[in-house]
Formats: sequence, C-alpha cells, structure tokens
Amino acid sequence: DIFKLKHGLIMTVLYIMTFGIFSGLAAVFPLLIRSCYGGLPGAPDPLAYAFLGPLVGSVARVAAGPVADRFGGAKVTQVAGLGMLACTLAVPFYTAPASMAEFPYFVGAMLGLFFFAGVGNASTFKQMPMLFPPRQAGGVIGWTAAMAAYGPFACAMLIGQSFAWFGSPNAFFWWCAVYFAASLGLNWWYYARRNAPNPC
Repeated sequence: DIFKLKHGLIMTVLYIMTFGIFSGLAAVFPLLIRSCYGGLPGAPDPLAYAFLGPLVGSVARVAAGPVADRFGGAKVTQVAGLGMLACTLAVPFYTAPASMAEFPYFVGAMLGLFFFAGVGNASTFKQMPMLFPPRQAGGVIGWTAAMAAYGPFACAMLIGQSFAWFGSPNAFFWWCAVYFAASLGLNWWYYARRNAPNPC
C-alpha cells in the first residue's frame, strides 16, 4: 500500500536528491577529476582525492541528525537542497580549466555538494517517520533507499552522455540543478513552509 501514498513518491524524489546524488558522485568523483584536470601539467592523482567526498558527506550526515531533530527535518532538507543547488551551479565554472590554479575551486564546490547531500540524508530520514505510521514508514524508507541506490549507475550514465554529446560534464550539473529546484519546491510546499499541510 505504500505505492498508493502521494508522500511516499515525494519522499522518493527527495531522497534521490540527497542519497542518490551522494552515492552517485562518490562513484564518479575520481573520473571527473581525471576527465577535467588529467591533461594539465601537474595533474592530480584522482585516487588521492576519491575518499574526500564520501568522508565529508558521511560526517555531515552524522552531524546533521541532531540538528534535524531540533529544527525539523523539512527545514533542514530545505537548507541542504539550497546548498546543493548553489554548489551544483558552481561546479561547471571549473570543469574546463586553463590551469591547475582552478582545481581547489573545483574540489571545494564538489565537497560542498557532498556536504549538503550528507545533511539532506539525515534530514529526509527524520521526515519519513513523521509522515507515515511505523509499518508504512519502514516500507517507504526501504523503497526510497532502494531507488536512491541506483545513484552510481545513473550518475555514471548521465555524465558519460554529457561528455559524449557536449564534451564536458556540465549538462549533467545543469540537469541536477533543475532536479534540485523541483525537489525544493515540493519540500517547501508540502513540508517546510509556514502552514504547510504536512509539516515534518
């Protein structure tokens, strides 16, 4: 019966925004570094940076749990989504570098994306038990996690297509920005705004 729940679908969309992107970018972060910076003099070793994104996102998830408990999952999800939107709009400015001087900005924007995705992981988990009774909440959490687990496959495929069609990963990040904006609209309208129909 969870597939008949409107909010089950909405939370799936939100959890793909947070955990789906987190897991997907964790898988392709080294590939992005190699593709964008590998041809420059003094190019970085992608594997030396591969662990940073998952580390930042995981620490952020742990730290954001108590914050979501205090201020409400929907409000924290809104802040996390806005941070993800800002970072994903920043990344394309550093994907066609003229020199290694741009690399710290690229890494910073990517780590910001990982950080806010980790925060959103915690806050969306706070929302679901508040929206559904325990039996349905368990089913919705399992379903959303299963869908978001396709993040590495989806991100790798979409980034590959972006390179194939446009010669850069930027189209992927523009698509992410549109998805994040739509997700933020859903979260704000149903859960985060004043007098929202389902505050959580």
